[in-house]
Amino acid sequence: MIEHTSAVIVADGGIDLPEGYAEQMALSVVPLMVNIGSQSLQSGVDITPKEFFNHLRHAEELPTTSQPSVGDYIAIFREAGKYGLPILSFHLSRGLSGSIHSAEAARQMLPGLDIRLIDTGTLSCAMAMQVMVAVDMAREGFPPEEIIAEVRTIGEKADLLFTLDKLEYLRKGGRIGRVAGYVGNLLGVRPIVTVDKSTGTYVATGRGRSFRQAIKRIADMVVERIGEGNEVSLFIVRGDCPAEADFLLEDLRRRLDVRLAEVMWVNPSLGVHVGPDALGVAFYPGTLPVTLPAAAAMAL
Repeated sequence: MIEHTSAVIVADGGIDLPEGYAEQMALSVVPLMVNIGSQSLQSGVDITPKEFFNHLRHAEELPTTSQPSVGDYIAIFREAGKYGLPILSFHLSRGLSGSIHSAEAARQMLPGLDIRLIDTGTLSCAMAMQVMVAVDMAREGFPPEEIIAEVRTIGEKADLLFTLDKLEYLRKGGRIGRVAGYVGNLLGVRPIVTVDKSTGTYVATGRGRSFRQAIKRIADMVVERIGEGNEVSLFIVRGDCPAEADFLLEDLRRRLDVRLAEVMWVNPSLGVHVGPDALGVAFYPGTLPVTLPAAAAMAL
């Protein structure tokens, strides 16, 4: 499959993807690490989201995360370089992780390879929107410059909103930043968070008095931005809260013309910072030009 593309696509583990997508589409994902006690596990490889969230609900000490090493990227880039094609490596926002810095160091150590690093400015399912478009365009033979330009446009048009039931995960993970100042000391408030496109960091953009109210407010915000009844593509990402994900999708289907929808797990390396009760949605106006895995396409 890779031999017939115009570029090899790589993504770091800050991405959340439909189940089976990476394998079916020959996408190389460099996992982030989850550290549980003395164990360092590859997120989504050595521990599944379900296993991780089961552990997290009862953990006395919160896990930590670490970015891929320079050596991890060297290994991935060398393997990708065997095809003699440009390598497009997509990364979660440098405002949230140093993963792209490891990739930059690896690229400097591999001067014979054409490696182009793309900071998506976001993460999770919003990052997936950019990467999945890149995968399809590469398979269709578009040159790297056109692929990068198009995913930049996707990133500008798409948005991400998420909420979580407990702030302690963001706080203990050191990711709370400007969210804390917005929420203040109001008891019981659940923030609605996005990623600032200018800084690539978390900012609060709304709030609800309960987890369910915050989810309802997210639905309202999506409808306000897309326009009642207009076409939209949705990637919903969840922790261990399937009922809330179903509620959000049903609400949005009722109020918008949903052209494409997929619900996926938050991977463990991101779940460390949001906890098991967390829900988000990336949304794009119109039909996102991507190919879903066969199983996901059949489910729709």
